[in-house]
Amino acid sequence: MTLKRLDHVAISVKELDASIRFYSRHFGLEHYFTQPGPRPELKAIAYLRSPQGIVELMHMPDREIGSGFHFCFVSDDFDADYRRLVDEGVPVKSPPRPTAAREPSEAGWLRCVFSGPDGEEVELRGPGTIAEAR
Repeated sequence: MTLKRLDHVAISVKELDASIRFYSRHFGLEHYFTQPGPRPELKAIAYLRSPQGIVELMHMPDREIGSGFHFCFVSDDFDADYRRLVDEGVPVKSPPRPTAAREPSEAGWLRCVFSGPDGEEVELRGPGTIAEAR
């Protein structure tokens, strides 16, 4: 098997336009394509690009996201990104705290979790020093 990269993560959303605005504004994702849904319960699919892959928003107003579902962005400046997201009013579900280093380059990293518009969890990881985390 020769996998190159993870292409996308797909999540169900209740209000497509609100979710597009949320991920574009707060996480810098670029909305570049929306297609009609292929079946009645899936109204449309929007694609938002990040440097490492795609977040696919499936407009399914009647579907709930599973508990604990999340995806994670890595930040080069955790402290600045955390403060910016808090200042922009993105709800904090879990404040910054140290996290285990899965490899040596992650030693000293912090993690926190924000709540997305439909209850999805958006994790942020990276090197940081925010006082609340210690």
